[in-house]
Amino acid sequence: MKKVHGGRWLLLLLLLAAWEETGASVTVLVQRGGRFLDILEAMVPVDTGYFGQVVRPLAATIRMSVLGSVLGTVLGFGGAFAANRWINRYFLLRIPFKLLIQLLRTVPALILALLCTFLVGLGTFAGTLALTTYTFGVMTRLGYEDMENADWKGARALAAAGTGRGKAFFRAILPKVLPGYLTNALYLWEANVRQAAILGYVGAGGIGLILNERLAWRAYSQVGAILLLLYGVVLFSETLSELLRQGLAGRWQPGRQARRGFWAVGVLVLLWSLGRLELSGGSGLGAARAVLYGLTHPDTSMLLDLSHEGVLYLLWETFCIALMGTMGGAVLAGALSCLSSFRLLPVQAALLPRLLLLAIRTVPVFVYGLLWIRVTGPGPFAGALTLMLCSIGLLAKRFLIALEEVSPGPYRAYEAMGCGRFKAFWRGLLPQLQPRWGAAILYRLDVNLREAAILGLVGAGGIGTPLILALQHYKWQEAGALLWGLAVLVAAAEAVSERLRKG
Repeated sequence: MKKVHGGRWLLLLLLLAAWEETGASVTVLVQRGGRFLDILEAMVPVDTGYFGQVVRPLAATIRMSVLGSVLGTVLGFGGAFAANRWINRYFLLRIPFKLLIQLLRTVPALILALLCTFLVGLGTFAGTLALTTYTFGVMTRLGYEDMENADWKGARALAAAGTGRGKAFFRAILPKVLPGYLTNALYLWEANVRQAAILGYVGAGGIGLILNERLAWRAYSQVGAILLLLYGVVLFSETLSELLRQGLAGRWQPGRQARRGFWAVGVLVLLWSLGRLELSGGSGLGAARAVLYGLTHPDTSMLLDLSHEGVLYLLWETFCIALMGTMGGAVLAGALSCLSSFRLLPVQAALLPRLLLLAIRTVPVFVYGLLWIRVTGPGPFAGALTLMLCSIGLLAKRFLIALEEVSPGPYRAYEAMGCGRFKAFWRGLLPQLQPRWGAAILYRLDVNLREAAILGLVGAGGIGTPLILALQHYKWQEAGALLWGLAVLVAAAEAVSERLRKG
């Protein structure tokens, strides 16, 4: 009990420090918050005549997300295989590989896309390569964690009987971990659809280029048209992903013809994506050597600098932005998930909040950043508000899944006793939800630490601005120092969150 109260006091102190560091102000929101809504209102009605110009870059965005997700998932399984200590017994190969994976997981997809434009030039090939690399890092980590947490007794027995480690793995472990691995891949594909929508900001193809252009020209009705079509793509991708997850879980059994149809469409989409890659050439090996040199020879003066330009302060500011955004988003996501739950409310009442949550998830992070900067001005407060909105949609989805899977018995019992819905939820459901909601919040904090690094493109504070400037000006050693600092911050946050989840 003392540990729980101590953790709450520590969280409260960190939130107060983050509030002060980010310059958060309720007064600013009250006085100038209407500017955010003014811009949203300017997007309606949308310019339907602009739809024709959006189709091609939107198709490029879809191709990047599909191809990057598929290739990254396939490569990630091989990476998970190589990172597993039972299969790969070579310590000197396994540990450096895990460190590389940790570094890849630290770098946001947008930063990877910027690096890829230096290597292979502008266009969708750079975006696809970035999403493939990002997906590979995430899926490798998730894959080898699932493998290590699996029950290996059957595999060890088969290996002892003389089948060999490889055959033992494929017979005893693969059937256990593959459904979960594919489920994670579907979640990541949903995220990659939204990631691909912003890669055009750095010249990596897709819809982000024209979205950035229309925002710069303040053509808000055309921005609305872009976001409306993107909303349709996200709605379709999440619906299809949920259907496939139901099939993996055994709750939906398509017929033989339906399965063949899914495979045929999937192969056609993959071939279509491969056939439309844009190869434009880049600096190639020269840029790769420069990037590698910067990573292996970071600017140590930045690592030791204790001023506001040093890595330590920038990491602290990034952490404050991520913490404020995560906790603010968690509070709002909790309320919206309850309003969207078919278990707590009638379908007619819960449907509109669900569509609203999907709309919140659809808007790219940079659009939110640009809108909030018009309210608060550049700086970390805009970054915290941006991550708050980005956290709402994804946290609410996790919260809704938990709401649908917990036992409704205690809630119904309290409701039958005459308690109101709020009291019944507080006493009957919240105790069951706390572990899963807490784990989702910790996971989102990990994500937001990386997301905060890309807010520099719109001047929303944190480590992102100096990182992107260093990359754009080819200051590889400075970029190396900032990336290693970010990697250490993310690794520390993951270690703490893992300990809290297990505790």
